[in-house]
Amino acid sequence: MKTKPAHQSKQISCSSQVSSKTTSRLNHAKKIACRSLALSGLLAFVSPASAAIIFATGQNNGDSSHTSGNYYYSIDTATGVATAISPLLPGSSPAGLSAIGNQLVGFKNGQHGAVDPVAGTFAPAGASNGFSITGYEVFNGFGYGVPTSGSDRRLQQIDLLSSTATPLGEGNPIGAVMDSFYGEAPGTNNPFIISMGSVGDTLYGIHIGGSKNNLLSLDPSNGSATVIGGVNAVGTSGNPGEGRFSGFSALTGVDEDSDGMYDTLYGNVNFFDPDAGGPESSQRLGGVARYDLSNGTWEMVGTNPGLIFFGFGSSPASRSTVPEPPAGFAILLLTGAAMEYSAAAPPVPWLHGNKARCG
Repeated sequence: MKTKPAHQSKQISCSSQVSSKTTSRLNHAKKIACRSLALSGLLAFVSPASAAIIFATGQNNGDSSHTSGNYYYSIDTATGVATAISPLLPGSSPAGLSAIGNQLVGFKNGQHGAVDPVAGTFAPAGASNGFSITGYEVFNGFGYGVPTSGSDRRLQQIDLLSSTATPLGEGNPIGAVMDSFYGEAPGTNNPFIISMGSVGDTLYGIHIGGSKNNLLSLDPSNGSATVIGGVNAVGTSGNPGEGRFSGFSALTGVDEDSDGMYDTLYGNVNFFDPDAGGPESSQRLGGVARYDLSNGTWEMVGTNPGLIFFGFGSSPASRSTVPEPPAGFAILLLTGAAMEYSAAAPPVPWLHGNKARCG
């Protein structure tokens, strides 16, 4: 595994090493950014001496501070405390979240789309590609995810304008790596990548299933993967007994040092079983955890009893908790419509740095 300094070194020097393929991808991504909603300042709340924020989709069923149901939340990474920031949602929300600069995005019903977590809306792009994907990450100008149903469990590259999916690799490349790692016969494992995020120049996903809950790094060039840490490293982290924690459905990179690049991986821990399969019921934990990328384990930051989370997303250099938006800003969020970028339009933050500095 690369260390954080190695990641930073590669990022800082990448402007002189961009290949024509990377340039093409970044140009493609800039085109997408120019067509995003006029809501791009939503994630850019800045407070110099405070923790980063994570946006989440989730469900309340036990927290008396707000009505039961689905919401968008903001999470303070210093404490792990989640705050509902949207109205009660009338239906489901995107299971997978990510960010393009300061624009929160997600994946729902086979479509990429723009997310407004304060209004609680999702604006899909293109037509459904038919895939059920719960772990989603925008990386170098494309969306990525692995279907969690059906026979094709390859890493899919998602076009951000049309939502068209392109499979990466032949056969079952992720499953083949898992077969080798777990010492099992070829064809034994079918990946279930429930969550996805990125740090530096690496995509990560979490596979869940039985006693094989592991963090993987994913290669978008060929759809392959590498399992990180020991067998069931995610499933046994922090446990007084194996199987006590479960529900690792959200993952995101976070920019902890405010340099405009993701440097730390955060995820969720939805449930705690006090007697590991015994008669006692599992508890809705709403846990927020910080991952160690060297061994695939996590450490709990904080919990939100009564909540569970479906997806995490964070913008590079987003700081502090989300304040109540001023009246004028709220009007912009509720009335903003899709617009083409023009000389008269405000600059789109992603074109000026943040996650893809090499452009």
